[in-house]
Amino acid sequence: MNRMMRWRVLVVLIVLAPALLVTSSQGQAPRKGVIVVDFEDVGRGWSYTREVITARVISKLRDEPTLRVLPREQVQEALRQARLETAGYLDWEAAQKVAKSLEVDYVVMGQVAVFDQQYAGGCLPIVGCAYTVTATVTLRGKVLDVAAGTFVIEPRSEVKKTQTSVSIWIGPWWTDVTVNNFDGQLIGRATQEAVEDFIGKLKPSLK
Repeated sequence: MNRMMRWRVLVVLIVLAPALLVTSSQGQAPRKGVIVVDFEDVGRGWSYTREVITARVISKLRDEPTLRVLPREQVQEALRQARLETAGYLDWEAAQKVAKSLEVDYVVMGQVAVFDQQYAGGCLPIVGCAYTVTATVTLRGKVLDVAAGTFVIEPRSEVKKTQTSVSIWIGPWWTDVTVNNFDGQLIGRATQEAVEDFIGKLKPSLK
């Protein structure tokens, strides 16, 4: 009786083995490799724009489980060794060469076209001071398919956010903004929305 039961179990395992192997292989499908070239700060207003935008683009891409995003430092070092620009748009052939050396499938590159915060308003006797603050962040980029050697999408995102303020405004907006308090600022919230929109537009191309 025991021998018959063992034979039945063996037959079931033989029948199910191919299906189990397929399921296992599907669960271990390799993730697509991605590198992000630092975003060029076209306006050059705030000294940390390039760092802040690039870090948030990388972080948002890493939220996607099907992608393997290389560290920023590793990408920067590879670009320096290849004697290439470390920010902004790269020639597709140069970007392809670096990407192949790092064994990735896609290159994301771009520019911070607008990164600014404007104040409108002023002070009146008795009434006091009132300002409307408008933060604008515009990102534009390209995604290179390394195997094909072509740019598959050129996403663009622009976000404007406004708020009122009764504080006295003196000097450029970036004098009161640091990397540590950035996310809580109006410009920081606009940046977060712009990055989310930007990644949402390019993500379908990373497949």
